[in-house]
Amino acid sequence: MIKIKVVKIPENLDEEVLFHVHEIAGNVQQAISILKSSNQHFFASAMDSAREQQLDYAKIVFAEYLNRQMFIYTTDKVYYVRRSLAKFNQQSPNYLVQVSKSILINLYVISSFETKINGNLLVTLSTGEQQIVSRKFVTHLRKQLKAFSLTS
Repeated sequence: MIKIKVVKIPENLDEEVLFHVHEIAGNVQQAISILKSSNQHFFASAMDSAREQQLDYAKIVFAEYLNRQMFIYTTDKVYYVRRSLAKFNQQSPNYLVQVSKSILINLYVISSFETKINGNLLVTLSTGEQQIVSRKFVTHLRKQLKAFSLTS
């Protein structure tokens, strides 16, 4: 049995996580991966500003490649970076999964999905937005979802 204890600390202190475990496997490994990837960030410009700012990958709901730049959609803003989809995908954590020729979605924001007659999936995100998963990417997405559900 895993006991979880959370202590809220003042903003001026550094956050830290300490695990007391018998072995590093399963849920603990997944938690470590999430914590490590939440520190990953990149620089992006908000659509209403030319100034670049640091953005955490974990804040991404989905990303779309259009006109030689990646548009990054978070819950409250849209950002862009001048980078190819392949390069952005290569540098991003494994919970950002390609679902079509130009779209990446965050596995953690998928609230539901349904199979369409043509073999595509219609994914509903926690923000209410919906994305089509191309047939070519359905198998990979299902494998990623299964892997994430087994370790959480």
